[in-house]
Amino acid sequence: MKILAADYLVTMDETRKIIRNGAVLFEGSQIVDISFDRELARSKYPDAEFEYLGSNSVIMPSLINAHVHLEFSKNKTTLHYGNFIDWLSSVIEKKELTSEIDLVSSMQDALRLMKKSGIGALGAVSSFGKDVEVLASSGMRVTLFNEILGTGEERAEEIKSDFLRRFETSKRYASSMLTPAISLHSTYSSSRRLIDFAASFAKENSLKICTHFMESKAERFWLDKNRGEFKVFFKAYFGVERSVIKADDFLSKLSGLKAIFVHCTHATDAELELIRNDGGFVVHCPVSNRLLGGRLLDVETAKNMGIEYITATDGLSSNYTLNLWNEMRNALFGYADLSLKLLPYDLLKSVTINAAKALGINSGKLEVGQNADLIAFCLPGFVEEDEYLPLQIILHTNKVDKLIINGVEING
Repeated sequence: MKILAADYLVTMDETRKIIRNGAVLFEGSQIVDISFDRELARSKYPDAEFEYLGSNSVIMPSLINAHVHLEFSKNKTTLHYGNFIDWLSSVIEKKELTSEIDLVSSMQDALRLMKKSGIGALGAVSSFGKDVEVLASSGMRVTLFNEILGTGEERAEEIKSDFLRRFETSKRYASSMLTPAISLHSTYSSSRRLIDFAASFAKENSLKICTHFMESKAERFWLDKNRGEFKVFFKAYFGVERSVIKADDFLSKLSGLKAIFVHCTHATDAELELIRNDGGFVVHCPVSNRLLGGRLLDVETAKNMGIEYITATDGLSSNYTLNLWNEMRNALFGYADLSLKLLPYDLLKSVTINAAKALGINSGKLEVGQNADLIAFCLPGFVEEDEYLPLQIILHTNKVDKLIINGVEING
């Protein structure tokens, strides 16, 4: 049994409660008490190990990076940014990015950085199955989204077989800390047979499913009108001249799955309503969207529609760091018209409780019965008013002093 005490507890619960001079008590893997008075907690549980984390210390739930491509962790300066099609073409052509040479060490380095920054859980998209063992031994909570993609109907059975092989491998690593799931790559990269298969497979096996959706203007034009940059791209690489599915048809195929839709920067209000009505989730990745020539998700519209959005880093193929604090800071400055009293707390929600709901894990807030998944760090000074605490946390935090997952302190 252990008591962690701090000057600020950011609970991330439904009441937006911030506790000053409080404490969190956890035993085994779960939180068993939250105290509004750290000294009272110490006297109430005299046999518990007690640790006060110091002046201007903060305890909050550990962060959750709900969308990351770990297998692209070797990329530093290789890919082409500024235009989605240019970037996608460079990903296809740069096969060395996912070659075995140095890949494991690159992925391990990426995981260490994430842990040092306070990320305790991941939604990891696995395209090739090269990341499974590294993720399984990371000590982090992992939802492993085995990816399936392919536009040509003639290769559908071959692609399904490869997916099933990788999925069975991930099942061998399944545990309370690693959950196999499925990723249907996107509307533009999936044949109808694969879309039908992925939706059915997810339903039959009660799996979480994620998909990239409306990430670029090129995707919008291609699906709506069979025009634009994707027309040239698909003809050059795959000999395809028409999109295989419309956006609303794609959404209907995933109905009932409460799917996770990543990006949605060019989704219409009607499409967002369909996602909301199905209990789905929306993930945005501000840095990735900027680097690939896109725009930011209209988070205020999404929020007003009842969609509690999620912030994630995407992979190092379209970002320069997997640090979620950096991602939130970019969002702070990117959404220049949104209130700095409201946006910071929403961003903290987007990497804690919102992401936990999307991945279906019992984490994301400080509450009795929740997993003891916590982070602790210190701010450079005193924050007088609670409403400004989330902003100061995002501005001043890059790494944490403690990352605790399942009640166990994790070292990078």
